[in-house]
Amino acid sequence: MTTAATERDALAGTVARAAADVPGVAFLRPGLADLFRPSARTGPPRAAAGRAPAGVRVSRASATGPWEVDVQIVVHRDRHALTVARAVRDAVTTALSATAPGAQVTVTVTNAV
Repeated sequence: MTTAATERDALAGTVARAAADVPGVAFLRPGLADLFRPSARTGPPRAAAGRAPAGVRVSRASATGPWEVDVQIVVHRDRHALTVARAVRDAVTTALSATAPGAQVTVTVTNAV
């Protein structure tokens, strides 16, 4: 794995932990592979070894450009989605402030449960 890929995966893990800890977030949006896993599994989807966490995409247009972070969340139905999305954006921005200052964070609410 290249240094850039390792850095990207580390940032994705930081983003996933920060987003999941925000009150009102049920879980990060599961990826297609997570949807086809056995139904015996309980709880929110988790990242498999060697894969970026589901619901988090971290990229960069150039080697020196700012990181672009896309977080897709599922919120609890009794919470205001916009408020939760803003809290996730703030939490992720704060979590990345030391390692990826200036990161552009986008949060999308994909569902409510």
